[in-house]
Amino acid sequence: MALRSPSLPRKRLLVNLSQAVEELGLKKAPNTHVVPLDGALDGNVKIQFFEVDQREFGHFENISNALIRLDKGTYGRCTGCGGGIEPDVLAETPLATLCLHCWDQESQA
Repeated sequence: MALRSPSLPRKRLLVNLSQAVEELGLKKAPNTHVVPLDGALDGNVKIQFFEVDQREFGHFENISNALIRLDKGTYGRCTGCGGGIEPDVLAETPLATLCLHCWDQESQA
C-alpha cells in the first residue's frame, strides 16, 4: 500500500517522537558535557544526552524505523505478508508494522 501523501504520517511520527523526548526529559535529568569546539561563540559546545532503559530505547528505535520506512516508501506495508496495513490501524498505532491478519497470527503463536 503506497501512501498518497506521506506528510501526515511523518507529522504524526514526529509528534510521537517529540512527545517521547519530552516525557523522557520530565522523568530524567540529562547528562551535560562541555566540549571545546573551534568556531563556537564561547569556544565550547554543550552536548546533552539521556540515559535510557531498554524499553525507552525500543520506543525511540520504533519511531526511527517508522520514519525510515516512510522515506523508503514502505510505511504502511505489513512486514509479515507485504500487504497493506489497515488505515485505521495506522491512525491508531502509527508505529504498526503488521496488518491485523498477521498481528492476529503472531499473537496466537
